[in-house]
Amino acid sequence: MSPREPIETVLLDAGGVLIMPAAEAVITILRAAGVRADVGVIDRAHYAATAANDASPPRDRLLYLRAFARACGVQDERVERVAAELSTAIDGPAWTRELRGAAKSLRALSSLPVVLGVVSNSVGVVAAQLRQAGICQVGPGAGTPVALVIDSALVGIAKPDPGIFHLALRELDARPGRTVYVGDTARIDVDGALAAGIRPLHLDPHLDCPDPPGRHEHLRSLGDLAAWVHAHGR
Repeated sequence: MSPREPIETVLLDAGGVLIMPAAEAVITILRAAGVRADVGVIDRAHYAATAANDASPPRDRLLYLRAFARACGVQDERVERVAAELSTAIDGPAWTRELRGAAKSLRALSSLPVVLGVVSNSVGVVAAQLRQAGICQVGPGAGTPVALVIDSALVGIAKPDPGIFHLALRELDARPGRTVYVGDTARIDVDGALAAGIRPLHLDPHLDCPDPPGRHEHLRSLGDLAAWVHAHGR
């Protein structure tokens, strides 16, 4: 795959890229543990916890929850209890909050001559979550129209298995070398996209990625994606 091939198709992850956990329940748990938190703290903790998982594969939800709690400022002696409480507050159906600027970023992308789609590891509800948040949907709606939304629970294949990307490529009749996938994890999103021959773009707002510099490309903000695609377009 040549990095100089023009981009014709943009696929995006959902969690950590377009949507985040609803904040209210998480903030309540953290405050009970003596931590003052807001949406900014929660979002920062997500990327820190994701990087911790990337540094110690395979994917471990408990490791993520512990790292999330610590990144929010939870004291060591309270981490296990808080992690257990966060398990429900950050489970799949709880990802209903738009990542700040996501809808605007997708609208900007939709003005470019590229095909848009979503490929997500989820629990069967991601299409409804994205539509409800007004971010995107297949067909008409309040958000940006996209060509497809693939949910791992509904197709029986999950990232990093390249098969889930192959499904998207076949449905869109897209060429992997001219497709970019935007995700927030190195081991799940980047590795999966590479295995499918797709160019990965790691959304890494705080430069947390544990991988060596130059292994893959990074994006600091979803708001920069349209400019990146335009620069690498036809």
